[in-house]
Amino acid sequence: MTTTKNIIFWTGTTLATVFFGLLTFMSLYEWWTVKIKNQTDNYPWGPINENPWYYDTPKLYSSVMLTEGILFAIALTVLARQLLKKDKTKIFYTLLACFGLFIAMLVNGQIR
Repeated sequence: MTTTKNIIFWTGTTLATVFFGLLTFMSLYEWWTVKIKNQTDNYPWGPINENPWYYDTPKLYSSVMLTEGILFAIALTVLARQLLKKDKTKIFYTLLACFGLFIAMLVNGQIR
């Protein structure tokens, strides 16, 4: 039976999953660009423009991006598993963990 609560829950869950998938992709893409492809010319390395602490060197930046990407990929994998099982309680807690990771990423980006 399709209820308004179910529609809202699954719509919100789908949008959140897509959002966290994009964050995972962006972090891993940044790591790939800086570490593997070594395209570092367009990045303001060092204490320029009040950058976050991890802009100190390309190596540090790529390590932080890889760490964030892996953490989001793990959370996204757990979330996908819970979505396949359709266990709403576990999906809710996994989404809370994903949002916690997102908040931690935002806070980390504010450290100078």
